[in-house]
Amino acid sequence: MAKLAISIRGLLVGLIALLVLALTLAGYGGAPTSARTIAKTLNIGTATFAMQPNNFPTYIFPLVSSQYFTLVNEDQFEWIIYRPLYWFGQNGTTAYSASESLADYPVFTTNSAGDTVATVTLKHWVWSDGQPVTSRDIEFWMNLLLAEKNNSAAYVPGGWMDHVAGMSAPSPYTFVLKFNVTYNQTYLLYNGLSILQPIPQAVWDKTSATGAVGNYDQTKSGAVAVYNFLNKESMSLSTWDTNPLWQVVDGPWHLKPNTGFQVTGQTIMLPNKSYSGPDKPKASEFEELPFTSSTAEFTALQSGSIDYGYVPNTEVGDLGNLKSQGYSIKPWYEWGLTFVAINFSNPKYAPLLNQLYIRQAMQHLINQPAYIKDILLNYGTPTYGPVPTFPASSFLDPAETKNPYPFSTSAADALLTAHGWTVPKGGTATCTRAGSGSSDCGAGIASGSKLSIPLLYISGVPELQDEVEAMQGAFSSAGMQLKLAQAPANTVLSEAYECIGKPTSSCSASSTALSLLGSPVYTYVPIYFPDGDSLFGCGGATNAGNYCNQQVETLIKQMLTANGSASQTAFNTYQLALADQIPDLWFPNAAYQISAISSKLGGVLAQDSTGHIYPSTWFLKS
Repeated sequence: MAKLAISIRGLLVGLIALLVLALTLAGYGGAPTSARTIAKTLNIGTATFAMQPNNFPTYIFPLVSSQYFTLVNEDQFEWIIYRPLYWFGQNGTTAYSASESLADYPVFTTNSAGDTVATVTLKHWVWSDGQPVTSRDIEFWMNLLLAEKNNSAAYVPGGWMDHVAGMSAPSPYTFVLKFNVTYNQTYLLYNGLSILQPIPQAVWDKTSATGAVGNYDQTKSGAVAVYNFLNKESMSLSTWDTNPLWQVVDGPWHLKPNTGFQVTGQTIMLPNKSYSGPDKPKASEFEELPFTSSTAEFTALQSGSIDYGYVPNTEVGDLGNLKSQGYSIKPWYEWGLTFVAINFSNPKYAPLLNQLYIRQAMQHLINQPAYIKDILLNYGTPTYGPVPTFPASSFLDPAETKNPYPFSTSAADALLTAHGWTVPKGGTATCTRAGSGSSDCGAGIASGSKLSIPLLYISGVPELQDEVEAMQGAFSSAGMQLKLAQAPANTVLSEAYECIGKPTSSCSASSTALSLLGSPVYTYVPIYFPDGDSLFGCGGATNAGNYCNQQVETLIKQMLTANGSASQTAFNTYQLALADQIPDLWFPNAAYQISAISSKLGGVLAQDSTGHIYPSTWFLKS
């Protein structure tokens, strides 16, 4: 095998030399062509990207429910092979990118009734089977989306999907959406049109693997049948690389056929030779590498077997050695939030968690500055409300840069004792003044109740382990017992959403009360306008804990329909109100990762805060 590898390498070197000679003899003008440049055009080498611990793709059909709505599934997998209509992410920011988008910037008009109309003009992209990407492909997507909006992670009852008054495809490259309300145009682009995604109607519009392609999507029952088929196929991970459905793509990459996509997450991709967008793939293959722990990933990184990896916070002291091996170190921050999710529907713990003063006390016991400094080693930013404090944006009210609940065990103790709890030193607080009065424990809390609450968090991340243990110690000092348990990310995600949409009466008491899915927990992608209607709105598709506050609901509706200064005023009022109400426990935002990028890997762009990756620009240097 060693001889075979050397022979292949020698053949490539010889081929490059012959190409250089041929170009020279042909009278090629300009600067001399380097072997590296020709290697890039030949697509030589496999670029490797390390996935976060216990994270790997689990869903491939682009219409994603909240259960599968993860950064890994969306940014780092699906959007590499299936492109959304509009792209947000440019030079490390969340900015709209005209060059990466499949359509021109939408034209917004207002009809005679004062309602918003959006007209989309497609660029002339093609699918990998040579067929054009047309307005029919967007119509197909919209028909499935509206028929199955409850299975879309972006759906919010009363949101834009409920106000689509009509749509049409007047030409193969023109699509028109009409609404029956006036919308804030920034919101509509960033949170509405941003999730539109052409999908290949001529291949996917079917209800079974052996059935013929039709126009089933044009009736609701047919659209439901098509969705059910595609959803079922998407959940068969072991057949992704052999299923012909998933080989028709419009992105720069497609799954390598017959490689046996593993449920462990090993993902190998090949260039889409028909890709219409910018930056045609340079590498011959792109591989996403799964790891069970950050320790395992770091070992592989040190061995030089990863081109684009990450350094666990526990190993920051070894950065010098990595740099000496040729790795550049770049922290990657995302446009998102980190919080401990609260399950307001758990029948056992809801009476406790529904009390604002208890949530305030818990928030006072999360020492964000200390976690950032001592555990995250300053690779982190604080979270004080629904709008990220970093990176800087026009969305953030300056008042939200200040912590409304700074760390204070005495403040937490005072809140509990003022509401009927006896807080012993070194023990668990007990409700000794039951009732629903302003100085009582609160409705549903019986006399003698203990302030003991379980927290489930993801395994395999040492810094997260350190944070929850520090949190447990701080809670204990104020009479709150945190019962810690850990599980793989997909298990925590599933359990966090176990009660979504369910009333307390039908939610199991064994469901998790508090959960922490790593950092960040939620990114504003592909809904980039940080209004939080999906996350904090009543019935929101990603509102796992069923938080519902009518004041917040009113503010959300105001800012989504207002324009100009009125919109910003409503937005500021909303974010400050939600910061105060604590729908989830605000937690420090760690850098998504401290990236380590090999000097062998060229073409790496700035790391977008959207979480996107751009493997089509990467190449292996000779």
